[in-house]
Amino acid sequence: MALAMPKPGIWPLAWVGLAPLFVAMRASAPRTAALYGFVMAAVYFGIICFWLTIFGYLPWFASVLVLMAVPAAVFAAVSSRLMPNKIGLWGYIAVPAVWTAMQWMRSLGPLGFTWGSFAHLQANVPSIVQLGSVTGPWGIDFLICLFNLALANAIFPAPARRRFAPIAAASIIALAVIAGGNLAIESAPKPKTGANIAIIQGDLPHEVDISPEYLTIAYRRYADMTRKASASGADIVVWPETALPVRITGAWDSLVSDTARKNRVNCIIGGLDPSSDPYEPRSYNAALFYDRLGRKTGAYHKVHLVPYGEYVPLRKQMPWLERYGVRPVDVLPGKSFSVAPTEMGGVGVSICFESLFPQISRLETRNSASMLIVMTNDSWFLQTQAARGHLMMAKLRAVENRRYLIRAAGTGISAIIDPYGRSVTELDIFRSGIVSGRISPLHTFTIYTRIGDTFAYACVLVALCALGISLRRSCKPSVG
Repeated sequence: MALAMPKPGIWPLAWVGLAPLFVAMRASAPRTAALYGFVMAAVYFGIICFWLTIFGYLPWFASVLVLMAVPAAVFAAVSSRLMPNKIGLWGYIAVPAVWTAMQWMRSLGPLGFTWGSFAHLQANVPSIVQLGSVTGPWGIDFLICLFNLALANAIFPAPARRRFAPIAAASIIALAVIAGGNLAIESAPKPKTGANIAIIQGDLPHEVDISPEYLTIAYRRYADMTRKASASGADIVVWPETALPVRITGAWDSLVSDTARKNRVNCIIGGLDPSSDPYEPRSYNAALFYDRLGRKTGAYHKVHLVPYGEYVPLRKQMPWLERYGVRPVDVLPGKSFSVAPTEMGGVGVSICFESLFPQISRLETRNSASMLIVMTNDSWFLQTQAARGHLMMAKLRAVENRRYLIRAAGTGISAIIDPYGRSVTELDIFRSGIVSGRISPLHTFTIYTRIGDTFAYACVLVALCALGISLRRSCKPSVG
């Protein structure tokens, strides 16, 4: 399964990679199955999230075991009671429902982390991920888990007999999803109006002292590239997350305002926005909006902060964390997923980590966002494949809501992604340049935008009902 992530990105392996676990679980007690699930997840996530060792081996080890292996162990323990050889054909619905419920739960709360889901592994396959516009990523997870389960029972049958009907049914469903995805792509309407977008990828070093000299270099680079983009006809210029890692007030606000006004271009920049409370020393990680006249028209403050990256949970309760070099001051969390108005319509912004969560871009689209922006600083990923994996998340968000998505990354990968999850253009990591293209503001809602995580809720309900029935059966006294 790890080989399905880039590189090498062999995505079909996701459709068979879970089958060995199902074979092992079939004759296992819940405790043994939990061990199998734990080991499987520890190895899989340990490989694809090895980039976390950039921040230290302890964060990598703790994240993999607690946030990924433990949920997989719970999934295996529960599913071992619901396998088709134990509850019949309903097992083909119940087990994928448990898997999907587990993946959905991984997206919740301040420690949510959805890296490596089946939907994530398929993000570079447009024909498959179009299902996300109906069910969100959860339907993709359900389908691939179902296929793995049916495959396991067809190739490695239980002692009774082989079951080819389930794998045939799963294959038909998968082919129908692919055909439907291709049809949706082929019948996509041609954009009639639009705006010229330019993304500035400055490619500045990530490990810097935020000195006046660095800030001067950063501003000059982004301002010079903005002038070039404007001369090429850009309507909107987007800078990445914390392109200027300083409070954008006073002189800095004037400089950015002058850049927008002199170039007659709308600017969306990444910087720090201070609190309106004069006694609050902390700042927001923000996207700041300036119109062609240089007026600051709005700001989005990042709501879903990175644990231990932007804030330290339980800081007061665990003072010993200071020994591990955690940040001394927390970033302020934003209060709502607001949409900023522009001359091209509402813009929904996700800053870095927020692009992992489908609920955020879906809520912004519901709140009238006609285009989506992901601003990020992926320089921390260095030369690992994490930047490519992070880009794949953005593709899912574009499909789920049928919106053009502009991804501005400080060191790459910057990209313009169409509403069907395809990169119109992109610039690879650690290159400086301007990514430009034309997009259309869109206003229709997908089924997923309208109903949200209803499919995931249904899977939770199915999983609980199936588990309840299984427990009730096991508690019945034997007769004889």
